[in-house]
Amino acid sequence: MRLTRARLLVGLVGLAACSGDPRAGHYVGDIITATDFEQLAGWGDADRQTLTQQQAHSGRTATFVGPAHAYSLTYHLPLGKASVHPIKPLELDAWVYLPSGKANAVLAVQVLPAGGGNPLHDEQLHLLDQVHEFGSWQRVHHVFVLPWGLPGEAELRIFLGQATSPEPVYLDDLTVKARE
Repeated sequence: MRLTRARLLVGLVGLAACSGDPRAGHYVGDIITATDFEQLAGWGDADRQTLTQQQAHSGRTATFVGPAHAYSLTYHLPLGKASVHPIKPLELDAWVYLPSGKANAVLAVQVLPAGGGNPLHDEQLHLLDQVHEFGSWQRVHHVFVLPWGLPGEAELRIFLGQATSPEPVYLDDLTVKARE
């Protein structure tokens, strides 16, 4: 009887260690994407005219939104291919250029079902919540928390959206990390 309980206990401990429980720690790991928009692996499905050399934080190219372009280039990849770990939070670091306090744009993270449809998750960082100096490049940082249990085939999308900005807003040097 004791041997059976011991085996059961060892089995449960092993199962818990493999479960991917989000409370198991704050491992900061896999880089999902890092780009200065000089290389575009994973970035597509938007107007290529949203690449510009008018403003760039590093290199020669950035992406932007403005009155003629509601969305920047869009990063897309199935969640199951974005990280070897189950993703719950996404840590985003980027540099943005807002010409004035009227430049109300957003960085958005969406998760769509495979094949499209209504988002399973849709979260936005309003840039004016973090940027208070205008006419220069400013660093933004945000952790987007995804709901637990999203299917691996669901598509992760990351993009800059115009929102109501009457002026161009620029994005460069973006890094997104998976956290668990």
